[in-house]
Amino acid sequence: MKFALRARALPLGADIGPEYVSLVYAERGRGSVAVRDCVTRTVPAAADTELDLAIAQTLRTAVAALLSRERRCVLAAPASEIVHRTFRLPPGMRRREAERAAALEADTLAPWPASERVVALDPIAGRDGEMLLSIARSSAVLRLASIASAGGLRPVAVDLPACAWRRAVPETDAVLEYARERAQLVIFADPVGTTHAFPPRVSDERLATLVRSALIEARREGIADVRRLSVLGPAERTESLAASLHADGYAVVPVTCGTDVTAPWAFAYGLALWSAGAGGA
Repeated sequence: MKFALRARALPLGADIGPEYVSLVYAERGRGSVAVRDCVTRTVPAAADTELDLAIAQTLRTAVAALLSRERRCVLAAPASEIVHRTFRLPPGMRRREAERAAALEADTLAPWPASERVVALDPIAGRDGEMLLSIARSSAVLRLASIASAGGLRPVAVDLPACAWRRAVPETDAVLEYARERAQLVIFADPVGTTHAFPPRVSDERLATLVRSALIEARREGIADVRRLSVLGPAERTESLAASLHADGYAVVPVTCGTDVTAPWAFAYGLALWSAGAGGA
């Protein structure tokens, strides 16, 4: 797997969740990036009060197994704890003025008080006069960073989930990630797209209905006209979705990274390529 990249070095991509943790180690070659190693470990069942400790301990075993001494990493803030939108800069506005204006706009966009926000402005490639405004809940970011540090990593950036998925599977229009505790649909669009969270424990028929409704809404609102949907989840659920959505003209396929189909480390792979695109919050 090779991708054009300008950055000199890549931090690890670290997907940290309640069910499993995944790490991807990639190196920059001559004008390209190659994945050197990837590790996934399942988090053992734990009470809510002990979950963060169980995740950190699992992460530490994954770090020890990785064929790299790199400890810098890129994390992703939970999709439910992020708000983002395009921020338009008036002609002549300086960076510091833009940051103050973004902080004021965050007051109208984010449901959390100012003391609970992390606000970031990032350039959008090819779109002068526009930036990506990202607002994350600080407690969620700090929790992830704390788990990463306890697991032996050094967080250096926080990415938007939609951006990481787009880098991981650029050949598709949307990604559905379905796990025991997490079910979300990311619909790609410029500059970021939309993310929909679904209940993780629903029937195949109900899941297909939720996905179909979100895809129709995206087309109706002019966000994206999805034709190809990639799914990261159990093979039988992918087949069931494919059968349900085929009549509507959607092509449903497993998430594929290189030659690896339904790779559990696919999201971490997108995070590992953070240096190749705009950063997150």
